[in-house]
Amino acid sequence: MILHFLTNEQFTDYAIAQFSAPEMESEFVLIPSNHESWKMNLVDKCIIVYQNSPEFEALLNRLDQYTGIIFHGMFWRRWQQPILERVPKHVKVAWVFWGGDIYGRHEMGDRFLAPMTKMLNKLHGQKDPNEGRKVQTELPLDLFKRVDYCLTSVDEEYQFAKEFLQSDIQLLWYTYYSIEETIGALKDSQCEGNNVLIGNSAAVENNHVDVLWQLWKKARRSLKDRHIIIPLSYGNVWVRNMVSKVGRFLFGKRIRVLDTYLPRNEYNGLMLSCSTFIGGHYQPAAQGNIITALWLGMRVYMNDQNLTYQFLKRIGATVFTIEKDFKTYGFKPLTAEERLHNRDVLSAWYSKAHMMEGVKEIAKELNSLKK
Repeated sequence: MILHFLTNEQFTDYAIAQFSAPEMESEFVLIPSNHESWKMNLVDKCIIVYQNSPEFEALLNRLDQYTGIIFHGMFWRRWQQPILERVPKHVKVAWVFWGGDIYGRHEMGDRFLAPMTKMLNKLHGQKDPNEGRKVQTELPLDLFKRVDYCLTSVDEEYQFAKEFLQSDIQLLWYTYYSIEETIGALKDSQCEGNNVLIGNSAAVENNHVDVLWQLWKKARRSLKDRHIIIPLSYGNVWVRNMVSKVGRFLFGKRIRVLDTYLPRNEYNGLMLSCSTFIGGHYQPAAQGNIITALWLGMRVYMNDQNLTYQFLKRIGATVFTIEKDFKTYGFKPLTAEERLHNRDVLSAWYSKAHMMEGVKEIAKELNSLKK
């Protein structure tokens, strides 16, 4: 029997649905952070256990009844640490790699910030405003030694985590979403406009200012009939304000800042108006946005050190780097053949059938006794 430790997030529903078949032999425990309203729909399929409750202590005492445990994300020191410290040696432990549970750690500092963004971040006094909190709440690195498997669909991220943790952790392929679920209503759509989409949030790691500066230097004359759309509806307020000011100073009315949440159909319409997506992240992020952009036929630019870029190149996708390729291709649309090729690559890697093959392999591995 596999025990899943979940949190109150919308995509938790996907994990429950994937592992709910009888042959998966799974049990789901939800550890809520507080009594807020439920984000997930399948909460009735979970055992709800609150931290520091008698039920939590009883849960710790029965961990030896399971052959495997899956932690969905590794962020919550207050309740994940006592569990990891109590898991019997014969129980296999797996961790669904979310990204932020490693990239967001205090040890990373500002390594994922581009030069101009790094300077502005320091001028703002934001070297790492959450460093003290991170150190107090992050799981001690030694606890990751107890984890046997890293669950991700990106081998490059697994290798990064393995090296950072100096661990013998093994890889099991996993994703929450199939391509069908990621694309949804856009399955049969293609981008038709010529606008430019930059980033996915008001997180400083988007490196917006560096991207905008590169656009101004290399392509301002090519932007006359295009809008630059920048989603900033969530993240840091100071980043939103800074990016808005810099963008409007450089490009005036051609900048469209999305500072509030839009209905899904309206946001989809804006995506369809774009032929170019630029992700300024040095770290993997916004994978759903990138996959959607590729599916819709956008020319996708990323930093060459981004592990998601390296992964997409490895599996054969047609993607480009800001540093080396933008000067050559600029805003030139992808050909019909390139668009179709990217859809074929994404369908092969993230199809629902492939996703469920991975889920079955995880269930098989974690439902077997540890050697």
